[in-house]
Amino acid sequence: MPPSNPPGPSGQRDSSRTANSASSSRRPPVRTSSALQPAFPPPHVWPPNAPPALSHDQTPDPLSPAHLHASSSWAFPALSPTARPLRTPSAHAPSFYSPGPRPSSYPASPGPGRAMPPPTSIRLPPGQPPGPLPPAPALNVPLAPTTSPESLLSSALARDAMMAYAYYLYDSPGPGRTPLGLTSVPILHTPDPHEDDSPDRVYRNRLLPLLLALRELHPNHVPILLLLACTYHALGDLEASLSTSHQILSINANYVEAMSNIGTTMKALGHTDKAYEWWWKALQIRPTYWDALLTRTRQDNVLSMTFALAHDSSDGARRLAYYRQALAVCQFVQRHVFDANGRLVVSLQPSEVPRLQRAIFTSGTIYTTLGPTHVEHAILEYTRAAELVIQPPLPRSEGEHYTFRDLLLAACAAGHIMCADSSSSGVPEISGVFQSDFTARLGDPTFDFLYVVRASGEQLLHALLHAGGGVLPTPLLLPEQVSRLAALLFPRSSGVFPAICVRGAAGDMRPPSELARQQTNGMTSTILLTLAKRFQDNVLGGMMLPGTNGTLRVSTSVIILLYYLALAWSPTPSTYNNLGIVLSGVTDRRTGADGELLDGVGLARMYYTAGLQMDPKHPHLLTNLGSLLKDQGQTEQAIKLYMKAVEQKPDFDIALANLGNAIKDVGRPWDAIAYYQRAVRANPTLPEAVCGLVNSLCSICDWRGRGAAAHETGVDDAGRVLPPALHPRPGWITNMLSVTDAQIAHGYAASVGAPALQTAMDECLRALAAAQGRALIPREVAKWQARFRRLAAGGEDRTQKRVNEAGFLIRFIDWVQPRMQRQWYIKAYGKTLAVEGAVATSEENYDNMFLRPTLPKTLQPPPVPSVLPFHTFTYPLTPRVTRLVPHRSALRISYTAFAQPWLPKHVYRPPRPPVGGKINIGYVSNDVNNHPLSHLMQSVFGMHDRARFNVFLYTTSPWDGTAYRPRIASMVENCVDVSSWSLNTIVDHIMQHEIHIRMRLSSLFSCWNGEELTVSLFLVSVYVYVSGAWTAVINLGGYTKGARNDIFAARPCPVQMQLMGYAGTLGAGWCDYLVCDPIACPQELSAVERWRDMKKETASKPGAAADAEVPLDLDADIDPETDSDAWIYLNDRIPVHSMEKFMYMPHTFMVTDHKQSFRGDDNLEPEERAQVPVETLWLDEERRRADARKQLFPDIPQLTCGTTASGQLYKIDPGIFLVWLRILRQVPRSILWLLRFPGAGEEHLRRAATMWAGEDVAARIRFTDVAKKDWHVFRARVADLFLDTAECNAHTIAADVLWTGTPILTWPKHKHKMCSRVAASMVNATGFGAQMTVHSAEEYEARAVALAQSVRYVPHHEPSGAVLPRGEGELVALRRNIYVNRDRMPLFDTRRWTRNLERGLQEAWRRWVHGTQYELSDEWEACDGDEKASGCIWIRDDDPVEITRIDG
Repeated sequence: MPPSNPPGPSGQRDSSRTANSASSSRRPPVRTSSALQPAFPPPHVWPPNAPPALSHDQTPDPLSPAHLHASSSWAFPALSPTARPLRTPSAHAPSFYSPGPRPSSYPASPGPGRAMPPPTSIRLPPGQPPGPLPPAPALNVPLAPTTSPESLLSSALARDAMMAYAYYLYDSPGPGRTPLGLTSVPILHTPDPHEDDSPDRVYRNRLLPLLLALRELHPNHVPILLLLACTYHALGDLEASLSTSHQILSINANYVEAMSNIGTTMKALGHTDKAYEWWWKALQIRPTYWDALLTRTRQDNVLSMTFALAHDSSDGARRLAYYRQALAVCQFVQRHVFDANGRLVVSLQPSEVPRLQRAIFTSGTIYTTLGPTHVEHAILEYTRAAELVIQPPLPRSEGEHYTFRDLLLAACAAGHIMCADSSSSGVPEISGVFQSDFTARLGDPTFDFLYVVRASGEQLLHALLHAGGGVLPTPLLLPEQVSRLAALLFPRSSGVFPAICVRGAAGDMRPPSELARQQTNGMTSTILLTLAKRFQDNVLGGMMLPGTNGTLRVSTSVIILLYYLALAWSPTPSTYNNLGIVLSGVTDRRTGADGELLDGVGLARMYYTAGLQMDPKHPHLLTNLGSLLKDQGQTEQAIKLYMKAVEQKPDFDIALANLGNAIKDVGRPWDAIAYYQRAVRANPTLPEAVCGLVNSLCSICDWRGRGAAAHETGVDDAGRVLPPALHPRPGWITNMLSVTDAQIAHGYAASVGAPALQTAMDECLRALAAAQGRALIPREVAKWQARFRRLAAGGEDRTQKRVNEAGFLIRFIDWVQPRMQRQWYIKAYGKTLAVEGAVATSEENYDNMFLRPTLPKTLQPPPVPSVLPFHTFTYPLTPRVTRLVPHRSALRISYTAFAQPWLPKHVYRPPRPPVGGKINIGYVSNDVNNHPLSHLMQSVFGMHDRARFNVFLYTTSPWDGTAYRPRIASMVENCVDVSSWSLNTIVDHIMQHEIHIRMRLSSLFSCWNGEELTVSLFLVSVYVYVSGAWTAVINLGGYTKGARNDIFAARPCPVQMQLMGYAGTLGAGWCDYLVCDPIACPQELSAVERWRDMKKETASKPGAAADAEVPLDLDADIDPETDSDAWIYLNDRIPVHSMEKFMYMPHTFMVTDHKQSFRGDDNLEPEERAQVPVETLWLDEERRRADARKQLFPDIPQLTCGTTASGQLYKIDPGIFLVWLRILRQVPRSILWLLRFPGAGEEHLRRAATMWAGEDVAARIRFTDVAKKDWHVFRARVADLFLDTAECNAHTIAADVLWTGTPILTWPKHKHKMCSRVAASMVNATGFGAQMTVHSAEEYEARAVALAQSVRYVPHHEPSGAVLPRGEGELVALRRNIYVNRDRMPLFDTRRWTRNLERGLQEAWRRWVHGTQYELSDEWEACDGDEKASGCIWIRDDDPVEITRIDG
């Protein structure tokens, strides 16, 4: 499931989580606010000392980048100018203000920009609850005093009291206000309810007369003039405001508040150039005059105006120039507050600290806007902004100059100490760094933790890096432990950032006001979250943290620590959400206080829950918690949470897509369509929504708006057919193709960084030497070093050159593990294929000799496309994408396996040699229940030769209560239900039983519904039927639902292979062989076969490879990422597809069990049936067919030809459906029999048939419901011909149909798609394949029509007097041959198939032991066997096939 990502502080978007298939990482798009369009001064009017002038383009561009303008809360309505002097120790500070903190009701500035302050803009003192205030009372001060003004108002005390009242009138005009001034006695006033107390009236009738009177008495009192200028501005008298501000400057020429107000007024007058001059002049006089620089609540300042101009510029160069101008301003300010070493040189009031942080943070944000080459500068600025608050106020000692590194190390150490308190082992390395009482003193107010960390020098860093394997180890903290983190890091200030505290005479730290504390906490949290987001970007993979001298790398643990710190000071639901996303991908574990084992997923759930406690309606938290529950199998609960999220945010694209996925997964894809459509409307490029919509629409054959890929039949918005064309036509299918291409390209962005790459190369060279059993020669070393140099040189053109750095490192580990296992085996037992008696495990310890290369800690989980591997069977994807979709999934599975904390550092120990030659084979399957895979294979397990094999069966799903599993378990000596076992436990069990070969049984039937199987039949003048469709460890699961590929990725067995259900490449290095046949998988499609061809071509052209770029191949294992013609296509343009080697079965790779399980039609055992005359067998079968047809279609004449098609409707595509309709039209007395699988597809197919072929043809399409297995097989004989689907053939249904004698017409459409060639393989194993296989759509149509028209019926009079129509013609003869010979066909000879498989398993074991399995190994170079010519295993079957062909 994709995670949900709400906006974080300062506009930062939430990070994303990667999961299986759908689980991959995803962020909503950034929404930006509109920008202002002020004019800008030409270069010649800029002050001489100003930063370089900017050019200006007033043309608005709503699509231009607006990151700075929108993300830092600068775009607010205009406020009035500064009304009070700032409380700073300057020579011109007015006497009204005394040193010390400003009262909270008198902030530095009322903020920028609105023409009239709102009635609720008053600032409340700490502790005072917000609420409506009474109106400002009228003050009975006559304008024409009857007594001397000097006697009443000329004193300083009276002046200040009147000013206090004036400030109040300015801040809170309007009815219902209570006066709040400096006088000790409140002024009482009862407002007239009919009096107009609007802000304008209060200003004009109360405030202005009062200020004018005060100015008469105190003409040079700057605070009076400053407030008077603001009042004029608020009343719209801008000229009077300017005049008053200039009067202030005549009194004090350096009065920056007046300068700033002149700038604000100039901007209001439209003189933007003059505004900038005055703001810049104020900054030059006082660089820390924040109102002129930037504020959170106003945009009348230098930076906000510059950002607005950048946002509105349609010229990219000008936009960057504006940003550089803003950056120069920020740097000007920093040069005046920091020395050359970056240390603060000016004292700041607590309220100024977050404002300076914001200036530095803005500088960093500008750097990121200037392009990726400036990102490291941005990181430096962000870390400096964070460092500002962790240092105590001036003066400070040398040991108190704390750095960002100190903060991270302290947080990491404190976190692990808290974990140790919860019965976890913590990090023992820490104890050797500090004094013995360190842990006990942590949190003591007299103990300065950061001082101790800084004093430890490099010791603590090295101890933590050693514990984390080169990066900081991740402390897995509970939410309540995170809340304690601030007090542990800064105990002297009780968790308050030291920089905003005041140092007492005794050295104690006195806390600031609550307002300053909240502002600092919020700003610091924004900085930390921004750093976390930057570090999560793939482009920063492997970068070193500033100030660490190249010793501390960015890693997931650093990101988690940043989230912890942000939560410790400013907990928000969004931060809980983002931290949960990151934690959900962590594989580390810890023990909680109650002894419960906690992993990243468990902790993620805790953080999601904690966030929902703050905001129970938070849509992102609801969505991500739902995704977590869905991954744990609680789909119904997940649906409820998704529903709640959508209720809160109806256009929430990720929640809608996840809701659609969940509903689809519970078997209702038609109900999911509406949610996918809403998600796509909200975000047309959201991969999960796009791909989910395509899958659901295809499942019910609603093709309207599909569009068309190139050379494919498509459908327009109205449902009309689009004939094949050279170029694609837009629609939802092409949208899916574009999204998938983009996701494939995104996989090239990740980089682990040069230092990690160097370490990885060293480990890989060591592993290579161990795998070879000798030192590498210089030529070999140079070859591998060249590959790593190409990785390091990938740069920005990785996508163009198809350099998948993460993929290469993961592939290498997959590739080298079995080679190292073999070398271990050789050292321990020699090249021994078998032993007479059990041998002891070698006493020698080879663990340290065969160390598995480790993945760099900086490597993030590889992204996975939203198109699932199984869906590639029916989508019109290119051969390269068809290969890369499963390959990227395999990389993710391997990454997850290699990241498990329990995985040993060495490769798994190989099994001992087989005793008496008996190989231990293990099958792994999720489908040992009432499932097609069990239907087909149930007898195989018992037919294995127990003199040569020990059989283990691992079932990864619970028993469904049917008879299949007990029946299969009775045939296997070792049947183990591991559905509730952890991966670690399963692997340990395999190791204990020393499996030699593990087989993966994959099911093609991911939509199998257990009790009933859908079947669809197509009827034409005869009837036509169309389908939808260990170790050695043997994988029977593929990429189907519930498959446990992680077992194979851990590589507990030396030989692993894929068998049956999943008809395609796994694209995985952990699968050695794909059991197939030459028809299903042509030899030239194997990568190792293409490598042999390339090797010959290179040998014939010695100089050809000299100038070629070094390929990222692993010897003969060609890099699957490349798209060069030499790899993707052969000279005859055949696409290379499979990464596995092929184990070729002699007849067909598909095994069936019908000969044992479905003999109820004639109730004859094979021996009995062989004695019955052919004519008798056939006559009895024709009677059964006639009776079944009457039962199934009582209204259809017996002479009607019945064709059947596709089991599951998702296999039908517009092209093949159009062919079927043309066949119906040419064979008038025919019907097409389809299945309601699902039922929602019937209306769409009928609508398409009516539109494309007319009412008459559409009326001849018949739908039936799904059936129980026995009746399903029996009724398949009703059809005259089974019309196969082309993109993905019938598989199990093809076997069912052929068992009843019904012929199949199949078209192996794609050479590179095994799933489209399965039926051709199966019909070949009947002995009559040539009559049932075609090679084009035109031949398909012509052959179907010819077969249907060949049928004629002759009446046969039964002894009972009934007339039985008996068929004649080519189609009937073909049916009779299939039916009569079924017991002799290789397709239904399960025992023969099992013996052939055993021959292949023994050969695979031999090649592994002898080392000839691996091309370019010393053993392979020296051998002269079959494996030298081909990497495929060709199984020979010399037993004759006794098919009796019956003519007539």
